[in-house]
This record gives sequence, structure tokens and C-alpha cells, in this order.
Amino acid sequence: MTIEYRKLTENDLSTFIEIRIGQLREEGAKEDFDLRPNLMDYYKRHMADGTFVSWLAVDSDAGGKIIGTSGMSFVEKPPYFSCPSGRIGLLSSMFTDKNYRRMGIARELLTRVVNE
Repeated sequence: MTIEYRKLTENDLSTFIEIRIGQLREEGAKEDFDLRPNLMDYYKRHMADGTFVSWLAVDSDAGGKIIGTSGMSFVEKPPYFSCPSGRIGLLSSMFTDKNYRRMGIARELLTRVVNE
């Protein structure tokens, strides 16, 4: 297995959204409606304006299968002493395929997305 890391692109969104929904199910979220259109709209808008970024882990030996995700949404608050820009990041979409867990993938994804 060869794990590579790259940023999410618009071409990845359908798969990314399915992984996100799987993550929510695994966390026990109640499904009341089809969340896919809402997620697609959110990611397209916020990727375009730079307020959402995601890093992916892919297994190159499995045809580039996405095996891990991370996401950071950037919001702006009034500046304060420890954050003079007022720009903060909200971490989301941290997920690793169950067959790839305990290999340091989430740690690497977290490092990359936080460094954005």
C-alpha cells in the first residue's frame, strides 16, 4: 500500500460527500433528508472563495481510492489579542477508512489541514 496526500478538488466532491455521509452515519446521525445537494452546494461555494480546504489520503495501490479526509472551514471573528487577524479555522470531516486506521493517516491529514 502506498499512501499519498493531496488537496480536494471539485472532481473529488461526489466521493468526498459519500465519505462524509458515511462518517455521519458511523457517528449515529439521524438521516431526515438527502444531505447531498446541501453538501455539494456548500463545498463548491466555499472551495471557490477559499473558506474551505480539505486534504485527502489516497491509496495509490488501490487505484487512488480516497481512504482519509480532513476539512477546515475558515471564519472571521472580530480580531483579538491572540488572533489579530480574527481568522479562525473550524475542523471537520476528519475520517479514515476503517481498514486504514491506526497508521498515522489522520495525524498527517490534521497536520496538513491545520497548516493551511
